[in-house]
Amino acid sequence: MIMKRFLPRFFLLALFVGLLTLVSCTGQDSQKDETVVLVMEEEWADFDEVAEEKAAAESSCKTTSCSGCSSSCGEFETKKDKPASSKEDEFEEFSDFQSGDDEFSEFEEFEEAPDDAAAGTVMSGDIEGNVGINISSGLQWVLGILAFTILAGFLVRNPKTRKYRVFFLLASVVILGFYRGACPCPIMSFQNLILAIRGVDVSWQSLVWFLALIPITYFFGKVWCGWICHLGALQEFLFRGKMEILKGRKSQNVLRYVRIGVLVVLVAQLLITQTNVFVHYDPFKVAYNLFSASTLGYVLLGVMLVSSVFINRPFCRTVCPIGLVLGWVSLIPGASVIGVKKDKCVGCNQCNTACHIHAITRENKVSRLVNQDCIACGECMDACKNNGLTFFQLGKSHPNNVICKNEHAKN
Repeated sequence: MIMKRFLPRFFLLALFVGLLTLVSCTGQDSQKDETVVLVMEEEWADFDEVAEEKAAAESSCKTTSCSGCSSSCGEFETKKDKPASSKEDEFEEFSDFQSGDDEFSEFEEFEEAPDDAAAGTVMSGDIEGNVGINISSGLQWVLGILAFTILAGFLVRNPKTRKYRVFFLLASVVILGFYRGACPCPIMSFQNLILAIRGVDVSWQSLVWFLALIPITYFFGKVWCGWICHLGALQEFLFRGKMEILKGRKSQNVLRYVRIGVLVVLVAQLLITQTNVFVHYDPFKVAYNLFSASTLGYVLLGVMLVSSVFINRPFCRTVCPIGLVLGWVSLIPGASVIGVKKDKCVGCNQCNTACHIHAITRENKVSRLVNQDCIACGECMDACKNNGLTFFQLGKSHPNNVICKNEHAKN
């Protein structure tokens, strides 16, 4: 039943990612091959010109009676009497071929091609100028991460596989955090998109991460935030919850407005300065690399670590532009949202107690779910003893704001 329902979505998403990758990856090798052809034509033209000059010089030193080995012509005798150093003068035009750093220095890139392949660049094409595919090592990582995000979108829908979420988060901290150094990430991808809109020359590959998360979120929910993100995972592991603050619905609304304000300031800074300033003070880069080039980086790290103990995912709920934008995606009709199964909710408080991100809050003995704040972790579905929560498509029957209550209870 689950596969029948979500298989068409999966194929549509796979088609989108495939087309995005192919369209964006092609064209680079063809440009490089054209450059190769032009360079080689220029070098061979220089070679022919030098060879012609040498042949003309040899023919001018002989007469009709000269056999090439007699001294009857004065020119030959003059050359014979020259010191050995004159040989170097005669062939000084060919010194360029003896030096690998001068005329043919442009060909070093072709000699180093095996190193590029070893570094993780997948290329195809030939010297004729055929179009190939050039996928950098960084893009291969991004595509792999996106694939695991899609996998998480399926796993969260099955009660038996939701328990694997902790392993996804742990792997994210180890691999994307400490191994990859926490950077790049979707936040940088988002910033590069703003810079590209401003007209700044940025790598097209750096845009794929953020842009691909939009359709993934639409089809599967914010599983990136709840299952894969190494920034959120670190905060979640630090959270203790015994002295938690900012849990009510009013607090969540205020925090959302704070995020909107931060987003406006971030976009304004990018458009005005045309530079990525946040990367120099990113507290997660400091945490995962154990180094900061500025004192402010260490200060932000300390604030993040301390606040994470008392607030679940404080950075995600107050600063992160990715969670905010992906939350807006959940407002699009047809998007994947969590809703209540008919006649399944008994009005208990188990779901909001399990929701540490506080997308579900409880007021006046009624639990309220706001999908815009949900990170699709699946904790509420596991906590519901009646299996009353599941994924639906956003619409009139299943809105963004869900009231979890017993429909048969007396008012």
